[in-house]
Amino acid sequence: MTAIAARELRNHTAEILRRVADGDHVTITQHGTPVAEIGPVRNARARSLRRAELVQILSSAQADAGLRQDLDELAGDSTDDLGPIR
Repeated sequence: MTAIAARELRNHTAEILRRVADGDHVTITQHGTPVAEIGPVRNARARSLRRAELVQILSSAQADAGLRQDLDELAGDSTDDLGPIR
């Protein structure tokens, strides 16, 4: 996340908004103190993710620690008893 002064936002609004539209997150500061954050809007339409954004999402949204154990108990060791898919 990039930090910029409010003055820089005022003087370079179009450039900063292009960066945000490309996926960057910006913290706005006044006298060195963070006062606001600007980030891209997530819409319902599918879009491509930049690698850094995907890594951030995956690192902050881990599955429940017991999920693998629960799935193993439900699935068992084999799917042989399910028969052919029709």
